[in-house]
Amino acid sequence: MRAQTRMTWARSLGGALALLFGCVESRPALAASCSVSSSGVSFGAYDPVDAADTRGTGMIRLSCDQSVNATVALNGGGASSLDHVMRNGTSELAYDLYVDAQRAGVWGDGTGGSQTVSFNGTIVDRSVYGAIRARQRVTAGSYTDVITLTVTY
Repeated sequence: MRAQTRMTWARSLGGALALLFGCVESRPALAASCSVSSSGVSFGAYDPVDAADTRGTGMIRLSCDQSVNATVALNGGGASSLDHVMRNGTSELAYDLYVDAQRAGVWGDGTGGSQTVSFNGTIVDRSVYGAIRARQRVTAGSYTDVITLTVTY
């Protein structure tokens, strides 16, 4: 049996960047019941003259009432593709989300070279790694984006 859970996740430059906005679940009878939560990705302060990317880490937790093999996909947020951008008015700040600490594999929906992530068990925590690209010309302020997580099990 397969069910999908969708959760909206927001990102805002300056404290905890990924806030849980909501979770909608649809599942067949007798299937596992799962919930998703997030601790948020925190990038801290962004310095546009720094030569290095600004990095952050967050956490996604999948909790189910029975063991499941699930896949978690992330959409492109407010961007038209998986090239994520946070916005502050008309100003944009490009960033990416990754499956690994080396930031080699882009966490996405499985298209365009991106990867989805497997969650196996009853309670599974997975880190989300983020990087804001270095040397972007942006105005000071709070930047936000909304990401939707899709959990398929």
